[in-house]
Amino acid sequence: MKHSIYIITDSNRTYLEVGYCTDITNRLHEIRNSSTILFGKATKLSSIVYIVNFDTQLEAKQRQEQLQQFTRMQRERIIRMKNPNWLNLVPLTSAMETKKAVVYA
Repeated sequence: MKHSIYIITDSNRTYLEVGYCTDITNRLHEIRNSSTILFGKATKLSSIVYIVNFDTQLEAKQRQEQLQQFTRMQRERIIRMKNPNWLNLVPLTSAMETKKAVVYA
């Protein structure tokens, strides 16, 4: 089992949240669906811009605690080393996204 540490942000790069999970695509889906409930309409966390995988949960949790102690500038520097354009590293597949179709008669 992979243990992943990630940094997720919104479209304006206002928020940088550090998190831990074992299934990154499932976690992104959960965050996208619940971010409006947790934060209202102000933020929509949508892009995972940094991911590191570990073999053990202990290593992953230690790295998570370390990243949470970093300043915003240190987090940005780490992101830019691996992902200089701040691209979303885990795009959702169309199967996970729920879209409503409107049919006009």
